[in-house]
Amino acid sequence: MQKHKKLGKFFQFGPTFRGGNHGLELQNPEQILLPGRLLLGPPIGKRGFLPYPEVPQFRPAKKEYDRPPRDLEQYDHYWLVSQRLKDVLTTVDPDGVAFADCLVTYISGKPIEPRHYLCDVIRVIDALDEPASTVRFDYEQGIKLYDLSRTHSLIFDETVVGNAHIFRQAGMGGVIGDAFLRTACINAGIKDPHLFWDLS
Repeated sequence: MQKHKKLGKFFQFGPTFRGGNHGLELQNPEQILLPGRLLLGPPIGKRGFLPYPEVPQFRPAKKEYDRPPRDLEQYDHYWLVSQRLKDVLTTVDPDGVAFADCLVTYISGKPIEPRHYLCDVIRVIDALDEPASTVRFDYEQGIKLYDLSRTHSLIFDETVVGNAHIFRQAGMGGVIGDAFLRTACINAGIKDPHLFWDLS
């Protein structure tokens, strides 16, 4: 008999666009973007970061965006995370994430402090207990893809999840975090409830 973590223990974890976009622009795309790519992200089919020839540099595009980013922002296929969120992730589950240095400045060029980092969730596992879950899926080029745009209830197999607190479910968009990670974020002062969506 499979064991499962209780309902409400897993959440979709990610940035919210509540309040609008952060308005940051990459200032050195020629040195940072992969050949033929218009967006910042990992090589197709992979996760994490390749070595950059120089540090990615971000600056607000307009005066109205001239403010520090939030703890968790989306930038193309990566996240932009604050120092305190980086500290939480590296403490709670260092094997599940990767980081790259970057420089985020005000329009004036003055660095924004505390620092922010590029982040990618690199752990991908197939932990979904599909018979116990309510979720739609389809196949694209022989690959099963789950559809979370409709009503769903997701249950994950604890024996597969193991000690992971953050991961990507194979065939599913987004990132999954557990209650331990959520509590760690709250204890660190990251209390935005819009970062976590209950999957039960």
